[in-house]
Amino acid sequence: MQEFEGVIAAPISSRDVLSEDMTTSGEALLKYPIAEMRRQTLWPPTANGLGIDAGDLNLLAKHEISSDVITEFHTEGPNYQDRIERNYEVSVSQNEVAALWRELVEFFSKYGLKPIDEIACIGTVYFDNRDYDMTRYTVLNPARRMLVRLRTYEPFGESPKPLSSYWIEVKTSIKGQWRKKRFRLNRADLVGFLEGREVTQSVLEDSENGVEPGVIRNLYREIQELILTMGLRPFFLLTYKRLAIQNEAERVSLDWDNQYYSVGTDVFTYDSWKYPIEESAGKSNKTILELKYPQGTQPGWIGALEKNYRIQETGFLKFVEGVGCLFRGPLKNYSETDYFLRLIKAYGGEGRPLG
Repeated sequence: MQEFEGVIAAPISSRDVLSEDMTTSGEALLKYPIAEMRRQTLWPPTANGLGIDAGDLNLLAKHEISSDVITEFHTEGPNYQDRIERNYEVSVSQNEVAALWRELVEFFSKYGLKPIDEIACIGTVYFDNRDYDMTRYTVLNPARRMLVRLRTYEPFGESPKPLSSYWIEVKTSIKGQWRKKRFRLNRADLVGFLEGREVTQSVLEDSENGVEPGVIRNLYREIQELILTMGLRPFFLLTYKRLAIQNEAERVSLDWDNQYYSVGTDVFTYDSWKYPIEESAGKSNKTILELKYPQGTQPGWIGALEKNYRIQETGFLKFVEGVGCLFRGPLKNYSETDYFLRLIKAYGGEGRPLG
């Protein structure tokens, strides 16, 4: 068993610690799982409960970063985000995305939103524990969601280059309002973060938008504690392509080519997440238009968008569709697979498994 700060660290079911708290205004807010220590048998018995083999950690720690690594090509704004997110399914095929994009650029130019010309290849690794408590919570509670993930942004149309940094994020949602907390980790610091080590100076210096080091330090400890105490480890990689149009407050993104992969801790050693070696567990035919704007506002262009384009608002969530593909494929022998598939079917996320 491993010791963490003098006591035995054990994973905790999200059903025990995911709760509500009442603000002074009476609104219910989701609390992050409480960092709690219990004197129980540790699972898994390696690397502070993350199930990372020492050899895997050594591979990551010793990985040589070449001089031609890419810098952060594209990010999605500040370290803290509170906003409304609405998803629309667009009635176009994957081959029609380019034409739709040109139309959307012209449409949104009238409202002061400008395009980001580069196509981003987004890779997102989601974390969960052995009981899939994070997945269970998100699928059971469509109005209340919680995701822990590691994200990369890579440019489309270029040969893959070694990743230099990641965004570690905790994303929560209550009734459509998403809140995201995140900070950036370079590749060399990732192993220390997952092992439970203290924040390094390079992490504090690598923050965006002039965030105070104390804020990043607290956020680092908060997310690290969540991962360690719940026994979270990587299990699912989502990749997709994105184009975006935005102004200072509003953002519209067009996402397509969703691919879903079952992964383990070896994903940390991948040079790139654009083109995984593994065969995907499934993919989606959906093209999704995501609208993001501040709480308490509704952009005037939404009505015109709904009137002029073949779009339909949907509760579709890439994460839910992806784990459905995993439970029908690589995770089909898990003891609660049938239970999860029933939940996912009721949720409405339907993927198209391969093979």
